[in-house]
Amino acid sequence: MISALAKLLSRAASHPRFAAVSTLAIATLAAIIRFSNLATPNSLVFDETYYVKDAYTLGLFGSERSWPENANQSFESGDPNVYDSTGSYVVHPPLGKWLIWLGISLFGVEHSFSWRLTTALLGTLSVVLVIAIARLLTKSAAFAAVAGFLLALEGLSIVMSRTAILDGILTFFTLLALLLLLIADRAWRERLRVSQSRAIQPWLIALGASLGMAGAVKWSAIYILLAFGFYTFWSDWQTRKSFGLNPLPAIGQGLINATTLAVSSLALYLVSWLGWISDDAAWGKQLAANWWSALWSYHLQIFEFHANLQSDHPYQANAFAWLLNLRPTAFYFEQFEGPESCGLLDSCTIAITAMPNLLIWFGGLLATAWLIRHRLQTRAGQLILLGFLGAWLPWVFLLERTAFQFYAVLIAPFFILALTLVLQHYWRRGLLLKVQRLRERRITGFLLATSLLAIFYLPLWIGLPVPYDFWRWQLLLPIWI
Repeated sequence: MISALAKLLSRAASHPRFAAVSTLAIATLAAIIRFSNLATPNSLVFDETYYVKDAYTLGLFGSERSWPENANQSFESGDPNVYDSTGSYVVHPPLGKWLIWLGISLFGVEHSFSWRLTTALLGTLSVVLVIAIARLLTKSAAFAAVAGFLLALEGLSIVMSRTAILDGILTFFTLLALLLLLIADRAWRERLRVSQSRAIQPWLIALGASLGMAGAVKWSAIYILLAFGFYTFWSDWQTRKSFGLNPLPAIGQGLINATTLAVSSLALYLVSWLGWISDDAAWGKQLAANWWSALWSYHLQIFEFHANLQSDHPYQANAFAWLLNLRPTAFYFEQFEGPESCGLLDSCTIAITAMPNLLIWFGGLLATAWLIRHRLQTRAGQLILLGFLGAWLPWVFLLERTAFQFYAVLIAPFFILALTLVLQHYWRRGLLLKVQRLRERRITGFLLATSLLAIFYLPLWIGLPVPYDFWRWQLLLPIWI
């Protein structure tokens, strides 16, 4: 069976329309998984209690309003107008909540589907972005499809695409920035072939804008900005050396690039605060006589909050725990009886846990380690490693801060890109050793095993009713519950 499937996939990959057809098929698969049963549960899960309600008042007034302690019950029952008139102190920028508001404005705040619509859409588009990125890195439509397929079936990414909190949105803008970085890097190398004069790069303006939008979702995007900014300098230095040019002018160009990225990202970040700036009742306006001083004071308070956040939580997990999947975050758990909730089952469990696809996750972790050992001299290896470090390394220095494994959704695409490069290397070595067909069967077998594991965990990712014993098998290790 695997042999026949491998032959079929090999023939399909050689078709001239394979790239377009495979992208459409994989995007459709991703959309089906991310949009199916999206309204379940019909209640605010985990940090949705903050972001959905904040998004609602943000859309009404331009900035967030405070909510009474018992507001969730009214909000979930379709009566959201129980907010207070006073502005609310929030610790994340507005853009992610503005995007959540788009779904609410389209289908109404009374529908839980609408709360999660934007994150599901951006999660689906993230799969398309990974395909485009992998195509540029591997120069192969077949392995680009592999990368997209893996992200479509990656459990942590699925759950975060179906939950109205910020990390899935941050991942989308990071992937958009990564694609723009690859385009900018290619355009600059072509320019260096004909001219070595310093210049402002248009693609870096777009890159800065995308990173500014990422930062307007969560501040942790600043580390991605630093990583990608460093790559523009290092790539320029390497390119000049490879062309036989003096690499020192890369320093001056690096200063231009840094200024370009800083100005464009800051401009987009400030635009996201226009609602707060225009709302006289916004929290923090009283901190200073003018809006820019008040906004600066507000940001100092936000920084202090994030720097000192240390509160015990049963699902907290530090950066090292993320890599080993030691404490996946349980978003929802309920037990039911009767056909209304359980269908054909007499009793059932409905749970949602941000659990990764273990084959993809640990395969990506090992592939990243392999890149460090064997591929650091390549641009693709350098860029993937920089992206991974930008998403993960800063949290190593914040081990005492309260953090959760679902933050690692930003790491998942870099794991998948690393895994894709390793699979491509494995296949190419098979060509040299004349065992291509054998290795194609093994790669196909890995993809099939990944698919079967995704089917096994799908109820846990999208909230389908299952027997209690089945749920216990899904979370076999006690530390996972």
